[in-house]
Amino acid sequence: MDFKYTSCKTLDKVPRTVRLQVWDTSGQDHFVTLTTAFYRNCQGALLCFDLTNRTSFEDLDTWYELLERHCTTLPPLLLVGCKLDLVQSDADDCGEGNVLGSNRQVSRSEGDGWARRHKCLCYLETSAKENTNVSSAFQQLATYVSSCAAPNSSSRLVKTLSGQTVSESNDKNKSKCC
Repeated sequence: MDFKYTSCKTLDKVPRTVRLQVWDTSGQDHFVTLTTAFYRNCQGALLCFDLTNRTSFEDLDTWYELLERHCTTLPPLLLVGCKLDLVQSDADDCGEGNVLGSNRQVSRSEGDGWARRHKCLCYLETSAKENTNVSSAFQQLATYVSSCAAPNSSSRLVKTLSGQTVSESNDKNKSKCC
């Protein structure tokens, strides 16, 4: 488990610099009990999986359930498919992994579908090696979180991939002590 502070600019018309505290749990089971303590005040989350590892995609439901269980309010989520550099092929423009020899084990449509079902802000495929969409993932989440940050707000609006706006009540906060 690792954490660091970093800054990024929002994608607003007038960009602002936002300071982020990023926790990388590495998806390792032995950190689950440690990380749940940090979920409570989470204001946004990137749920990441490996495009070349089907099991990591299937494990997303477990990570989502942990967020639901331990966060005061389910935070805005971005779904991120990692290691795009290992699956890209000129013959596989659709990202469906149907090309002979492709390492892709999770199609783009599966990622999009999971993101829609779980009301994620969006689904991105990234490559840290080629620096593809990595900054964009953090910027999109930071922009959304900072635009929703209103003191004493009892609800928040979530815009889903389909463009629907959903109001989520923050009922859990009403009985919160401290």
